Amino acid sequence: MMETGVRISVIYTDEYVTELRVMASNGVFAGQVDDVYAELESLREFAGVLRGVPANFDDTRSFELGSFDAAHVGGGARFRFYCLDSVGHATAEVSLRSDSRAKLSVRGAVVLHIPVEAATVDLFTVQLERIATLGGQAALL
Repeated sequence: MMETGVRISVIYTDEYVTELRVMASNGVFAGQVDDVYAELESLREFAGVLRGVPANFDDTRSFELGSFDAAHVGGGARFRFYCLDSVGHATAEVSLRSDSRAKLSVRGAVVLHIPVEAATVDLFTVQLERIATLGGQAALL
């Protein structure tokens, strides 16, 4: 099992699409989806959405990579970052869905809550932007 956190890796990229692997673990449960298809620019957009999290107690940021629609090819990864209390303790809710057409049409899904700190989210945004520019690397939260 991976350590607590999120890992987004580029598996394949060309001028039209990027295939991502998203792994997440809260230390007790874990999940992975290998076939998240997105535009490379979406990693920059994700970084932009997360910049400055958490700004205040009511701050909630969401972003989706791939698709949660079973009619589309590939899986999905949905992220929601929010504060747990007025002191600024934050968490990332990570939802993963596998492609229902893969592996004998067996679909898998998981929702994990992972504690995060503002500094690690800031570093994650830098890594997401680096992946979008250089490709072939990973971003760790």
